[in-house]
Amino acid sequence: MSEGVPVIETERLRLRGRTVEDFPFTRDMWREPEVVRLISGKPLTEEESWTKFLRMLGHWPALGYGYWLAEERASGQVVGEVGFAEFRREITPSLQGEPELGYAFSSSFHGRGYATEAALAAVAWGDEHLPGVKMSCIVAVKNTPSIRVAEKCGFETTTQAVYHGDQIYLLHRPIERRI
Repeated sequence: MSEGVPVIETERLRLRGRTVEDFPFTRDMWREPEVVRLISGKPLTEEESWTKFLRMLGHWPALGYGYWLAEERASGQVVGEVGFAEFRREITPSLQGEPELGYAFSSSFHGRGYATEAALAAVAWGDEHLPGVKMSCIVAVKNTPSIRVAEKCGFETTTQAVYHGDQIYLLHRPIERRI
């Protein structure tokens, strides 16, 4: 199922497409309270995780970009996900048409720099394959580690908004920062 998804290798990670066999990782990661604490606030059910999983599979053939699974190169273990999506969020200001960078990692891999390493690789891919396209990112105001990752990738806070009742920052990456 991961045909057409480019493989990206970093020093410690391999970013690759997902297959149906990867679903247990997605299900288990999105059940972790520490993973969802500053994203949705509630662990996902298996049904919700399956819907998320299928949505991520569909981005690549529909839009030419999407999410990768991140696995440790040394162990082959899947540790998180990173990429771009078009969620058509009902948010003001609108992010429609802007590939939105996102990343989430299993809590047992937090604090190792994997999110930054993976996000930098994804953004570099975006610079090459989405030239002239405005990239966005949303992060909960209280999610300081995620804000730092976005900033290391060249994103700047452009405004504060409310999404699903939570205070968030909308961040954008200026096109002139592109490689």
